[in-house]
Amino acid sequence: MKPNLFGQRLSGCLQVRGLIRRRHRKRRHRKRRHRESTTNRPAGGGAVMQPCRFSAGIDASDYDWDRGPMDVAAAVRDGITFFTHKATEGTRTQHIHYGEALNRARAAGVPCMGAYLVPRTPGNNGHGAIAEQVSYFLNYLDAQTPWWRSTPQFFIQVDTEHWGYDDVAPQYGAQACDLLRSQTGKWVIHYAPRWAYGDTIPGDDPLWASSYGTNPAAPYRQAYPGDDSSGWTPYSRRTPTILQFGSRLTIGSQPSCDGDAFRGTLAQFQAMVIGGDDLMGVLIGNEPIQEYLPRIERALWWPIPGIATDVKTSLTKLDGLATAVGNIPTGNAQAPTQDQLNTAILNAMLDPRVQKGIGDAIASHIHVT
Repeated sequence: MKPNLFGQRLSGCLQVRGLIRRRHRKRRHRKRRHRESTTNRPAGGGAVMQPCRFSAGIDASDYDWDRGPMDVAAAVRDGITFFTHKATEGTRTQHIHYGEALNRARAAGVPCMGAYLVPRTPGNNGHGAIAEQVSYFLNYLDAQTPWWRSTPQFFIQVDTEHWGYDDVAPQYGAQACDLLRSQTGKWVIHYAPRWAYGDTIPGDDPLWASSYGTNPAAPYRQAYPGDDSSGWTPYSRRTPTILQFGSRLTIGSQPSCDGDAFRGTLAQFQAMVIGGDDLMGVLIGNEPIQEYLPRIERALWWPIPGIATDVKTSLTKLDGLATAVGNIPTGNAQAPTQDQLNTAILNAMLDPRVQKGIGDAIASHIHVT
């Protein structure tokens, strides 16, 4: 018998009522607690860790493993929300720590994670065509992290740069992005810095920029230059989606890290990677909607005609689906895998049309205008 993983996820979803109530109470007392957090200090006299105002990430490679313990769990405790690691370069180089790094990230609960490919100029030092480089990369991911294809929060980075041994043209990176997107269906982002390529990068892939300023050796929060820094200046007809803002940063217990920023919330980053809005993330994180939370709670859980029955009927159907999934025999070759079912259900729940229908249904019962 397969474990009823969807049933477990469903039981977690049923805690939404308590989550809404807790978040509403937190909003009501936010100002008072904020004043306390900026004046109180722990018993040891150290400074209080301030919340990170941006979504922070790390991009790593085999070269990072000699610099520190690569304790990804410590990085998560320090506020990291996304993590990528180099997998391959061209058709001749594999980074041997890729699999271990991604498995550590998965075990640590990094919300979004991915792998990156470094394209090489075809023919340079024996490297194959871009299509061959993409196949080489995907085969390595399949061998080292076979779970990546069924993990919705897994994304792909293409790292195009001017190396001392190969000044890779930006069109090769853009070509790799197109192939990876079409072959995997994953969200793909192009690391191609302005200082290397200016306005010559083709395509419309989201850009991962880099701008270090003075490149201080410091904790990453202290080093972040801000949401209005020049590193976010548009180039190649796009505003960067992610900014690499230093290469000597301390993140968790790891020194000399490449640190990255996304100007937005974790919910927004996850929505971008997964491919649809996270309904609860939008509901909880959107300030104008906060005033409706008590009314939404009453609509969902009090005996308002119609909606209570609708909700109970839907949950009963989902419970039945979860039971059916759990009863699929493991040896049935015709049956989809649990990961395939989980992915299909998640994608359906993230479909904007489904979310609009849920929103319209709630609004119709609580008369939100």
